[in-house]
Amino acid sequence: MHMIFVDESGDPGYPSNGNWSQFGGSLHFVRLGVIIHGWKWKAWNQRLLDFKRKRGLTWDAEIKASDIRSGKKAFVGWDRQRRERFLHDLSELIGVTQDITLIGIDIDKKKVNLTRSDRFKRPEVRSFELLLERYNLFLSGQNDKSGIVVLDPTKENRDDNLRYFQSFLQAQSPYLQPLHIVESTFFAKSHTSNMIQVSDVCTNIFYREMVRGGNSKEYKAIYPRFRRGENGRVTGCGIKKWP
Repeated sequence: MHMIFVDESGDPGYPSNGNWSQFGGSLHFVRLGVIIHGWKWKAWNQRLLDFKRKRGLTWDAEIKASDIRSGKKAFVGWDRQRRERFLHDLSELIGVTQDITLIGIDIDKKKVNLTRSDRFKRPEVRSFELLLERYNLFLSGQNDKSGIVVLDPTKENRDDNLRYFQSFLQAQSPYLQPLHIVESTFFAKSHTSNMIQVSDVCTNIFYREMVRGGNSKEYKAIYPRFRRGENGRVTGCGIKKWP
């Protein structure tokens, strides 16, 4: 059984008056999934625990990109250089771990046609659909073709809607046939799941690249893990920009 641990960054809203120049929200919404097989999870989880321990963190310390960058919670008292080194080392560890595959979806909200149905204009919904399609395609090429989806339940009402939407897609979408994704979405709180924490870090790095560009060293480190198609291309397979 494969598992994809999913996180998001950015907000799903639009300016009420259509004026993007005065909009206080994000211009992009991204969703990213970290895929690992259940047989590979234990060894990877131990590597991450060892990584934490060697850098002065306890086994249950929660790794969140925002805390690393700001020096909060588990990273209180760390100077900037130490925090930057931690983030870079972690991204390098992820980047060289061939048991991990990444799929990232970037929604440029300014380009979305707001006259279309909710399925196409709500970035939190559209990004989930695009992610599921690519996850299902990934599974179709594996020996073990079954997989589950795991989300961080940060917004319970919206996540319930996504759970329902996934069930709808699995029954109706031609791009999810034959279906390899098992049942519905599962949830794991970040502080209890190392893989959700890895997803948080990768999502943060991916979001900053989609918004700011610059090809940061952390982005370059994790880039090899994005899924590639048969022709070796990442675009459209491991990274989908929409519309």
